[in-house]
Amino acid sequence: MLQAQLLHGSLIKGQGGLIGTAVLDRIHADFDRLNASLQLADRNGHILFLGDFIDAGKSVANPADLDVLLTVRMLVDDGKASAVMGNHELNAILYHSTPPLRKHSGKNANQHRSFIDAFGVATYPALKWTDWFLNALPLWRDLDGLRLVHACWSKPQMTEIKKRRPDGFLRREDLQEVSDESTPFGRAVKALLTGPELKLPEPFVFHDFHGTPRKEVRFAPIHAPLLIH
Repeated sequence: MLQAQLLHGSLIKGQGGLIGTAVLDRIHADFDRLNASLQLADRNGHILFLGDFIDAGKSVANPADLDVLLTVRMLVDDGKASAVMGNHELNAILYHSTPPLRKHSGKNANQHRSFIDAFGVATYPALKWTDWFLNALPLWRDLDGLRLVHACWSKPQMTEIKKRRPDGFLRREDLQEVSDESTPFGRAVKALLTGPELKLPEPFVFHDFHGTPRKEVRFAPIHAPLLIH
């Protein structure tokens, strides 16, 4: 068995249908990194995206939400890639809903800045992309023994979601309770896309990379090399 590390992802080499599969996560509008990762991937293999295509961080010199989204959608539409939703795609759906289901606060706008700069707020282009997020990106995928989810694969939470959405795709009518986290369904969706959180004991606080004070921490996703036997 061989394994080669990609930029924020893994190239799976093994036996069966997963040979040459590249797993890419958290592109965050970094078109240069996406291109570099695709160059490393097997041209005859399959690409698996774990979401968070949008919303560049400070480390991205040239945010390119549109170029990233066009590339990902082309690969998905051509059957060369599969993808799941990340929390930034869900946040965008909520942010651009009418009325907004995510506050248009300075903090949220700053997190979403590169997407807003590219498409505006609740404009036709923005809504076309958030519709694509909703219709094309499920919360999880189970592909030939390889399980894909953005943050947390949790059977109890998925069982809760499957009672209503057995295919793992959200619908518009789900969004209010997802935003409010007012029901077991809404809280289950958040758990899959953000992972479990722990409240820090008083008086501890930290500031994220946007400078926002935080009193809760998320369990870190596992970024160990991805190996398939």
